[in-house]
Formats: sequence, C-alpha cells, structure tokens
Amino acid sequence: MISRRNLMGTGLAAAAVATCAPHAFALPGDKIKYATSGHQFIPMLPHPEEGIKMTAYYGYHGIEPFDDETRKFRDKGQDYRVLKDRLDAVGLQLCTIGSGGEYLDTAKFKDTLKSNLDNARYVKQFGCNHLKVNLSRRPSNDRDVTPAELKVIAGHINEIGKQMADVGVRFAFHPHCWTVCERTAELDYLMENTDPRYVWLTLDPGHATLGGIDPLRVMDIYYSRVAALHLKDAEAKYNVRKAGWKGPAPSPEEHRRVNLYKRMGAGGVDFPAIFKILRAKQWTGWATLDFSAELGIKGSVQDDMNRHKKYLLDVLKADLKHI
Repeated sequence: MISRRNLMGTGLAAAAVATCAPHAFALPGDKIKYATSGHQFIPMLPHPEEGIKMTAYYGYHGIEPFDDETRKFRDKGQDYRVLKDRLDAVGLQLCTIGSGGEYLDTAKFKDTLKSNLDNARYVKQFGCNHLKVNLSRRPSNDRDVTPAELKVIAGHINEIGKQMADVGVRFAFHPHCWTVCERTAELDYLMENTDPRYVWLTLDPGHATLGGIDPLRVMDIYYSRVAALHLKDAEAKYNVRKAGWKGPAPSPEEHRRVNLYKRMGAGGVDFPAIFKILRAKQWTGWATLDFSAELGIKGSVQDDMNRHKKYLLDVLKADLKHI
C-alpha cells in the first residue's frame, strides 16, 4: 500500500492532510465503489503515474482512464499485467476504461466495433464488468438527432453490445453534451430501441442535466440499466426540476468560455437524492469522480481532490478507504 513517505515528494501529503476523515464517517451499508477519472490528472507528470498515486492517497477504490491513457502500458508488446502491477502496488482496481467510436457513419462501424471489442477484452482481464463508451459527436448542435439517425445509432450500439456480452462485459454508453445522445428524446429512443441485455448506461448527472435530461427520471425509469455513474455537477440554474431547465446544452463555445462542468455541490444536480436511491436499492456499481483539470477549473488538482473528498464524506457519506 502507498505510504505518506512515498507521496511526500509529490506534495500530496501536505495537500490532503486537511481533509482526511475517519472511515467511520461512511454511511453503513454503502456498497458503492468510488473511482477517479484518469484525464483529471493530465497536468500532473508523469501521466498517468502521478494520478494513480493521488487516487490511492485520497482513498478511492479505483481509477478510470481513457483507452489512450493506457497505451503506454499496452504498446510495445506489454500485456495488461504492466498496468495491473502498478495498480496493485497502491491497492487500486481498474474501474473500466473510456472508449469511443463513430456510431452514425455506417462506413466506420467496422472499426468502431473492433476498437470497442478490443477494449472490452482488455478490461475483462482486470475483472471489469462494463466498458464506458462515449458516442460520436452530433451532426449539428442546432437540431435534434433525427429518428432516422437514431435508428442507425441504436442498431449499431445494440450490435456492439450483443458481441460485447459474449466477452462478458456490458456496453455502457455515456449520454454526454454535444454527442448524439444529449437530450431526453434521444436517450429515450436509444433505451427503448435497444435490448436491455446488451445496452447499458454510464450516467453522468452533470452532463444529463446540462442537456435537459432529468437524472432522477433516469434513475426512476432506467435504473436497472445503470451500469456506472460519473460524478460531475453544473450550476444551479441548470437544475431540471428546481430551475425548470429543459436544455439543450449550452454550446461548446460557451463551455470553453465559462466551463460548464462544476464541482459536486454546485446545485445543478441533486446528488443526495440520487445516492438515496442507489443505497435503497443496494447498488454495487462504480461512481467515478469526473472533472477535467485542463479545462480551466480554478485551483490545483489537489484543491479539487480536497473539495470533492470533503463533499463525498460530509454530504454523501461515501465509504472511501481510511487514510
């Protein structure tokens, strides 16, 4: 297990001491596992090694990098044990990896199918049971994705999910701003026109909220298909229920100007209500802290980690590891 002495050189011990909290503060019976995303540590070099250390130090159970962040461990003939040994050394699991592809362009489907199946086989070696998948960008941010386009997308993700099920990994797509699944009607179509045995969700309540999707409605209607959760907030003015926000998401240009992604507790997402549902149903999936430090969030990566850990422990009563 990683020690304070091993982390002193990275400056983590001093940064985290103020937010250490006893394990006993966790809510009894919590079955949720907590991870961090890999890309939030991009400013820390070497990447992703420093992020792995920081994730372990703050008491998370695992880490979720994008597939390209694992390439240095997968290229040059190295097998999965290269990364697994790094994670084992600090007591972390691989939550999953982020995958992607093109789901509307039929000419690119073969490549998308192959890359996702390759990623599924890779994570299966770590014991992962789902693959988090970002769908392709929207043809236009100025209109809804059409029923004809959604039919193509649904067919593609259903086929990938079916083949991935043979690998033993769930295809869990990720509704996301500026992708082909950003808005309520788009999500409903894809869920209603795919097989629940093969197509699952990685729900990010922050992205859902910005697009006008009510996360609590998703939990009510599609709970049985929620494979994993991402943790990101938005400003309170985007809260679907309290502020009446209906979407669509503000433009990518607006996002670059103000950064629409906010730390948990900003008010756009009712995380306590979501976690109440998860615990009542004894949900056992992964909840991944997901923010992008390179997007200009004020403060250091350590500051973000401190604030989020405080929210997880004090508000959500998360069962993080004791430091």
